[in-house]
Amino acid sequence: MGFMSSCSKYFLCFFNFIFFVAGGAAMAAGLWILLDKKTLGDVFTSFEINEVSNVLNETNANVISLIAYCLIVAGALAFIVCFFGYCGAAVESRCLLCVYGILIIIILGLECVAVGLAHNLYSGADSHIKNVLKLTIEDYVELDSQPMPFNKTQAISATWDGIMTQMQCCGVESYKDFEKSNSWKETGKLAPAACCKKEGGKLLDGCQNNPSSSNSNFQKGCYQAVVDMVQRNQEIIIVIGSSIIFVEVLAIIMAMYLVCCHWRPQHGRLGIKVVHLKP
Repeated sequence: MGFMSSCSKYFLCFFNFIFFVAGGAAMAAGLWILLDKKTLGDVFTSFEINEVSNVLNETNANVISLIAYCLIVAGALAFIVCFFGYCGAAVESRCLLCVYGILIIIILGLECVAVGLAHNLYSGADSHIKNVLKLTIEDYVELDSQPMPFNKTQAISATWDGIMTQMQCCGVESYKDFEKSNSWKETGKLAPAACCKKEGGKLLDGCQNNPSSSNSNFQKGCYQAVVDMVQRNQEIIIVIGSSIIFVEVLAIIMAMYLVCCHWRPQHGRLGIKVVHLKP
């Protein structure tokens, strides 16, 4: 094996092993949150990481469940993709390396689509995006404190609750966006609990029925809050995004290089190197 092919092999093994472990850890964390949130909170408390413990204890159970599902899905995706990459490089399998390369190309394509959508956001498409987001609010319902079986409506509601709690905002442009939800209007309240400010883990008085700037974020839209956050951190986002794309392109090139290196008669149909022992 030549120097370049050796470097490619060990880079892919190292790179994919790291993300393989990270993916497995994300899946494990998601399952742990889903099955036993309290114990996980106690673990963080024992390590004096009280911020994470407080988030787990104070956030709506349905929002926590949604986060857990996201961790499981993202972790499983990383786990599967990196499995193909690591095993393909380790055993020099053309088949596994080709599958790995195709999966990375698909992920890279999806990232390019996301970048294109983000560019459109700054190119006058923000009104269209706001309208699409407001359509999701039409399905918003008030979630109970106890977890419930997830469906589309509850997933959308939990997502909005999580965003509004973390970003300290309310609706797409303001609390008035929730007037589009018939289920919400039936409650007779003006603002969801996620729009309210808290003191000692409890909602401030009068927040939901009589929202004001002192007891809630009722006039602060989440769309503008996200745009402001991106603008404040755009240099960091560009550096991280560029680094991820660079590593992905490098992984594709190295995977395809190894495929070409092992495209020889002494490799079997699956691309796994066949060693013929002398009698």
